[in-house]
Formats: sequence, structure tokens, C-alpha cells
Amino acid sequence: MTTTSGLRLGVIGAGTIAEFHMAAARQSAGRVNVVAVCDVRAEAAEKLAAEAGARVHTDHRAMLDAGGLDAVVITVPHALHAPITHDAAAAGLHVLVEKPIATTREDALGMIEACRAAGVVLAVGHVLRFVPTLRAAAAYLASGELGGVVVASERRTADYADPARPRWFLDADMAGGGIVLNVGTHSIDKLQMLVGSPIAEVTAHVAVPAGKAVETEAVALARHADGTRSTINVTGTGLPFTDEAEIVCGQGAVRISRGDGVWSFRAGAATQVAAPEPGEMARAFAAQLNDFARACAERTPPEVTPEYALSVLDVALAIYQSARLGSTVTVKGHP
Repeated sequence: MTTTSGLRLGVIGAGTIAEFHMAAARQSAGRVNVVAVCDVRAEAAEKLAAEAGARVHTDHRAMLDAGGLDAVVITVPHALHAPITHDAAAAGLHVLVEKPIATTREDALGMIEACRAAGVVLAVGHVLRFVPTLRAAAAYLASGELGGVVVASERRTADYADPARPRWFLDADMAGGGIVLNVGTHSIDKLQMLVGSPIAEVTAHVAVPAGKAVETEAVALARHADGTRSTINVTGTGLPFTDEAEIVCGQGAVRISRGDGVWSFRAGAATQVAAPEPGEMARAFAAQLNDFARACAERTPPEVTPEYALSVLDVALAIYQSARLGSTVTVKGHP
């Protein structure tokens, strides 16, 4: 249950993303209080828990058995999302699990059913949905001021050679895949958000470097349910950081980038729709956690539902399937 003193939250996984969730809880004005932290690495759990005065565990089952929780945030290797979600649901706890929801469709459906049967909220951390500039871009495009979307592109880079990255990112079993499942799911989500239509079909190629178990490069041509075409390009091999989407409409175009914000281009004139804001990702995590707390208190769906997260996973899995087959693949759930 949610107490009058706020949502009592346990954090499972004490990595970098968990730090964002901890900061979000501190900004919640008491709506969310982290009371327990769990990580198989005791030192990491202790360090993260210290700032909140939270108790420390090295086994998530022990944390759940100890009680005193209303909900958990799960920030662990992708393959562990499903079993830990099942354990949390069985304990009657609401769940906010990091994206991707799972590594297989079967696991995702099992998580959704387990939480439904237990009567608990399941939210998925597609945090880009809460980034202020992206929300502004989506609203501007949806207004129809530039006409309907014609084509769209999304490009992201990440350094998959960075020794600071957790080793499980390069473990095919733990990660479920490489840059497509880790970074590409952000691109899929962003395109679906900006185009305003789910991706229904993909033609894709991925590349696995010699000596590695997961792909670091991927390109895909996507057809959205409304007929719009878009491209996804994610790379993990040494290029300078890029996070940019371009949406071409009937009467102009929009460019969205991490550094420059949102710009509209129409009839030879450029207009800034939204400027980049300092600490946007921190603000997005805070908004996401507040939405989760609201959903838990009201027992209503979160903004990012597990069914939507499943749609993102389905596209990622279709990209892998298309790359294996060398052909176009229809995304699950689409005719």
C-alpha cells in the first residue's frame, strides 16, 4: 500500500541509472522515499543507500521479504527484468522497470500478466517520453502547423568500447542483444512519439564486430502504421556523440537534437520551437517517477504502459529478425 508519508521505494540495481532515480526521489517533495537499495555488489548498494539513509541488501528476495515497501525500481541487466518483476508482483509491489521491458516477447507478456493478476502497476522507463524538448517537439508536430509527417530519421551514437560500460552490455545472454536493444529502443520510442504512429514493418541490417558477442551497428528502414517511412541509424564505434532526429512534413521540417533543442524550418525561415534546458534528463527522470507515484496512488495506468513498451520491444526484435533473414519483417501485432 502507499502510505501518507509517500511511496516507499526499493531500488534494485545500484548502477548509473539508479543514481538518476535516487535524484528523482529527492526532487519529489516527499512523494517518493527510497527506503531500501539492493545490488549483488555490496559496496555499490551501500554507497547508493547512504545518501538516502536506506537499508542495504545484496539479494532482492531478501529485500522483498523484509517488507516496508510499496514499490520497486528495477535497474538490472535486461535478462533479469522478468524474474525480478515476477518476484515483486508476487510480493504485492508496484514496479517501474527500466527499458527494454524484457529481452523476449514471452517474458514481457508474462510480466504484464503477473502484475495484472497481482493488481499492481507496471511502468516501463522509456524516459524520453518525459524530456521537455521532446514533448515540445511532439506537441508541435501533432498541432499540424507543418502538415502531416512525410519522412523521418533518427540517428544516435554510443561508445561500445568504453571500458566504463558494465560488462553485461556485451554479454548476449544478459543484455539480450547489443546497441539495438540498449540504444535503439530509445530511437524506436522517439520515432513513434514524434511521428505519432507505431512502427509496423522494418528492413534492417546489424553488424557484430569480430571478437564481440553483440552488435554495435544497426540501420533500419521502417514503415509506420500510417504509411510514414522513417530510418534508424545507431552506431557504437567511435564516432562523436550524436542524438538527432529530423522530421519532414508537408509544409516544412523539424530538427530535434540534444545540443540545439527543437527547430522548425519553413519557407526558408528557421524558428526555435524549444531551447535545450540544463539538466533535461534529470527533469525527465523526476517527471517519470512522479507519474509512477501518481499511478500507484490512483491505481491507474502510467504514462508509459507495459503494452506500449512491448510495442517498442517488438520493433527491436523485428530488426534482429530482419537482419537474420535479410528481408522485410512485419512487427508483431500489425497486419
